[in-house]
Amino acid sequence: MNPSTSTEETVPELVWIVTDTELEATFTEGSRDGTRDLGGGYGPRREVTVTEQRRVAVRSDRLRQEMNGLLNVVQYVFNQAQRQSDLELSEVELAVEISGEGQVSILGSGGKMTGKGGMILKFKRRG
Repeated sequence: MNPSTSTEETVPELVWIVTDTELEATFTEGSRDGTRDLGGGYGPRREVTVTEQRRVAVRSDRLRQEMNGLLNVVQYVFNQAQRQSDLELSEVELAVEISGEGQVSILGSGGKMTGKGGMILKFKRRG
């Protein structure tokens, strides 16, 4: 029995992801209407988008495609480090986040995962 075949058979069609989703409601902080005061002080007004966490179904084939792309990039980084210097890159640690559409994004410097449901992926060179 081929190991990749048995894995393919057990992959669900959908994967559930809890993610922040934008609500239809946006408002200008510091604005007022006849029924409510939307806060804000005497400073400049700014647009505020309201978000909430929701459970969203993502097609597993979309998520697999995104993760395969990420793995290809990691492999390329290992190979380039070996080809271009006398140093050997032994491990890469990435903070990633999955959107409600199944898009996998690497968090750059200053990116925070607090409340975002991100993951830390640690890749080590074999051998």
